[in-house]
Amino acid sequence: MIIRRRVIVIVALAIMIFTSTSSILSELRSAPAAFAGSGDYVVHSADAPTIFSSRVDVGIVPLLLNQQNITNAWAEIVTFSAWGDESFVIRGMDIDSALSDGRIPAEKAFLSGAQPDRISALTGSRLMDRLDLEPPCIIPLSGSYATGVEFVHVAGWFDVGSYLDDELIVSEDVARYLCNMPSDTASQIALTTDDPAWLEEVLSPDSARFAVFDVRKSKTAVVPGEEVIVEMEVRNWGSVAGDAHLTIADDGVLLDEFSLSLDASTTATVESRLSFDTEGTHQLEIQIPGGILTSSYLNISVVNPFLVIVASPRVPSGSPFNVTIVDNFGAPISGAEVEFTMGDDQSVVVTDYSGKAEIMISDAGICSLTASHIDYDGASSTVELIDPATISDEFIPAVMAFTLSQDVIGESGQLQGVIVVENAGLAVGAIDLPVFVDSSPWTVLSVTLGPIERKSVSFSIGDIAVGTHSIQAGTFSHDFIVEPWFADEQDLVQLALRYGGTGVLSSSTMIPIYQAAKISEGNVAVALFSMGAISALLASLAISAVFAKEIRLARRMLGILRSIGASRPRIRVIVLFQAFLNGLIGSAVGVVAGIAVAVWLASAGMFTAFGHTLTFEPDTSLLLLIVVGAVAISAGSSLVSAEIAARESPISSIRDLEKSVTVGVEFGMEEFSSEE
Repeated sequence: MIIRRRVIVIVALAIMIFTSTSSILSELRSAPAAFAGSGDYVVHSADAPTIFSSRVDVGIVPLLLNQQNITNAWAEIVTFSAWGDESFVIRGMDIDSALSDGRIPAEKAFLSGAQPDRISALTGSRLMDRLDLEPPCIIPLSGSYATGVEFVHVAGWFDVGSYLDDELIVSEDVARYLCNMPSDTASQIALTTDDPAWLEEVLSPDSARFAVFDVRKSKTAVVPGEEVIVEMEVRNWGSVAGDAHLTIADDGVLLDEFSLSLDASTTATVESRLSFDTEGTHQLEIQIPGGILTSSYLNISVVNPFLVIVASPRVPSGSPFNVTIVDNFGAPISGAEVEFTMGDDQSVVVTDYSGKAEIMISDAGICSLTASHIDYDGASSTVELIDPATISDEFIPAVMAFTLSQDVIGESGQLQGVIVVENAGLAVGAIDLPVFVDSSPWTVLSVTLGPIERKSVSFSIGDIAVGTHSIQAGTFSHDFIVEPWFADEQDLVQLALRYGGTGVLSSSTMIPIYQAAKISEGNVAVALFSMGAISALLASLAISAVFAKEIRLARRMLGILRSIGASRPRIRVIVLFQAFLNGLIGSAVGVVAGIAVAVWLASAGMFTAFGHTLTFEPDTSLLLLIVVGAVAISAGSSLVSAEIAARESPISSIRDLEKSVTVGVEFGMEEFSSEE
């Protein structure tokens, strides 16, 4: 026997130590995933070195819940505390929701009977044993990142068979207080989804992704040939830089196009100047071909211009009165001809730069007004001239009419309103006219009115949230609608623009260890990983050394085999077979013993990382790799040494024949015949 059976013991010991160490260390890969709680994925800050310093806007939660591919989403605040010599994780969440939606199954939660409130808490079963708690009880909590202390009522415990069993679940308010976190942020957003690929495409794209949004227009309605400016934002919400090609089309007809190069998570403003020749409503499609969130729509009305006469329906005779001519957009028109007709008397007055024309008629009666301009359709109206003696000498203001430029605008668009105010008395006065949007003051218009005078005043409305709104002036009110940039996918757009490419979406099984925590246990974990590498190296060196020694001791035997006719290939086969057999037996024994040691250590709770007790689940692929590696090292080291020995001349190998015979007997030479 060239390689003696005693090598099995050395191989088994080396593999046992390495198997037990690597088995425990392999669990450290999943330890950071404990911070995902019961979620499939978590969204956390891209630039936060630890989960405790991560800050995510809680506004992502309703946006996620409005997506059909998201089954649940909730905010969590993660911090650390200590009790005696034990440090543990505090997870802030809505306890009622966690119990109702199954994150903490009701059948696995054991409550004291009291309903959870702000200062209530639930403890995991393993943490309860570590801290020696007996719910219900009251314990003080101090945060690791703030100086506050909070007394909480541990109302019960749970045993869900996951890393949550090592944690204390408290309300969001308590967790925020302990880590001094603002109310609109959280450490992470946990979620579950039935379409992981879609979620990663939206929140964690691995290439350039573009969205066009916040489309604005300089005018709601224009006349044929009039220029309108359309502005939009283009954002690359992907993780790398890329090129985008943007097009603007009207019913399939290309109006304008742009080429853009954007870095990751950057935005550019695009401006296009357009005009239209035909009347009607033009729906513009603004698109970046490919991907999702790449189309937006904008309506522009093209109307034929016409004149509007703004005049008081009643004016005192014998006094000058004003008539104002505006276009259908409320803009004053200079150079318009206004014809006054009363009986057989006619007068024509041209409006000034402010659109006003003034005239005085002495007689009482009905006066017809006609306005005309070469560029506009005309308008007509009537005015009643009455005896001043019949008119009150007081100031009597009133809102006579209220119109909006349109009933529907796009998000970030502007809405124009025109209010007609009249003074029905002879006294001059001023009025402050409030305008309300959704019953809240929007603006106040100051209007000065002369005797029996009517004026029109205009105002703008913008930056209104998506939805249906009401606007009121005087006794008049109108409803209008603000449409989103993406009528069908508004929440998805907000989700991608606010969080895609700017945060980190991690699978609950793949959270990087540096994202989990930088605490004392984390430093121990790094040391354990180093120990694992050293253990693997030492195991390899031990196996290589013992097999190399066996071949060195069998060197004279190999020389004798050569001298009696054994060829080098024959020697290689003998050595390889014995090394393989002994290495396989030793590896199998070592793996079984190593698993037993790892199970015992894990069940005894001797290892914790990031405040969580490490569990042990055998990794079949890892164990198979250990066996294959051990056998390969055994065979390889034996073959290298045997090859060196076999290349020496038989004479040099069997010098001192008497000693060699003794060695040969010791090594079992009698087992080999000359034929071998």
